[in-house]
Amino acid sequence: MRTAQLMGRSLTCWAEQPFFPDSLEYLSAAHSLRHGEGLAVDCASRIGRMPAYPLWIAGLQAAFGGGLLPVRVGDALLGTALIALVYLLGRELYGHREAVVAAGLTAAYPFLVVQAVLVLSETLFMAFMVAGALFVGKAWRQPRAAWGAPAGLMFGLATLTRGSYLAVAPLTAIGFAVGRRGERRAWACAASMLGAFAATLAPWVARNWAASDGHLVVTTLRVGPSLYEGLNEDADGGPMMDRINWDEGTAGMSEYERSRHWRDLALRYASEHPGRVLWLAVRKLGRFWNVVPNLGQLRGAAPCVVFGAPYLFVMILAGVGLLVSRRNDVALILLLPVVYYCLVHTVFVGSIRYREALMPLLIVVAGHGLVAAWTHLKSRGNKGTTDPASASSAV
Repeated sequence: MRTAQLMGRSLTCWAEQPFFPDSLEYLSAAHSLRHGEGLAVDCASRIGRMPAYPLWIAGLQAAFGGGLLPVRVGDALLGTALIALVYLLGRELYGHREAVVAAGLTAAYPFLVVQAVLVLSETLFMAFMVAGALFVGKAWRQPRAAWGAPAGLMFGLATLTRGSYLAVAPLTAIGFAVGRRGERRAWACAASMLGAFAATLAPWVARNWAASDGHLVVTTLRVGPSLYEGLNEDADGGPMMDRINWDEGTAGMSEYERSRHWRDLALRYASEHPGRVLWLAVRKLGRFWNVVPNLGQLRGAAPCVVFGAPYLFVMILAGVGLLVSRRNDVALILLLPVVYYCLVHTVFVGSIRYREALMPLLIVVAGHGLVAAWTHLKSRGNKGTTDPASASSAV
């Protein structure tokens, strides 16, 4: 009985206590939405978070009650939906066998399993990201607005979840049109993609215009502080938001002015210390692609094996998949977010967390790599096996 009570308390604590500071901000923004106070992390931060995930949280809590349990269950269901989306994307790009393998890898990939219950925006973001990639894959086969527009919508929703995805839609549209050798239908499809993307972001931009007293803010006013976090004299390539005095030198400033203040300090530091900025970029790349967790608390043998081994396995298979996909233009176009995010985080802080949000795309390519490697090994095995009857008849 005592054990059951302890387990019950542990489950309650897990269900009701967020693990990350970011989670608290999302919950605060959702609370403001539910109580008719608009999207605000606090009274001084009205444009501090993108709206999609707080809206998701607010909707779940309005429908199923307050607390974290409805949010965790909702995110877990999103994680399940992500497996289906990965299957559909794999089938669209490569075929049924590759899709089944990719879906299996997604279901078993430890970080994605854990991520689905952490009350962070990544799971919702990944669902939109993979859905957008799926529509781009369909548009590649049939270049028309009926597929381009939904792709743009999904890219827009992904950006409304994580603002750093902003440039992916334009890059994908350009890559799509160029990859299709400039066909008229391809340009029209790319235009519909960009149009739907812009239309999806428009209400948020209009809201920010009003909230910032007439300033153009496409994503959030967290960009300035985030840039300074990655480019300052104490920066080491990793997160350090809690080590910076954000009130220093910003007394009396508006939210917009504070963001500009920290942005200008970061740019000034970068212009005065180009060598250190380059060194930091290398460090951030190392943190982004690190096989083992960057946090010292997770550097034990068990976490390194649990998280590092599956990541290494997927990356090796993704490398094989890329080699055999080199003539599959749409597959390469859909890996643009991976390259883009990697470059973005040579400027902003580097973290495994940001890389893992892109892993579903790499897992799809890894599924193709595993099937290709298995097929190759199987064909070599068949060639090495000689039928004794055939051999004797040849003699």
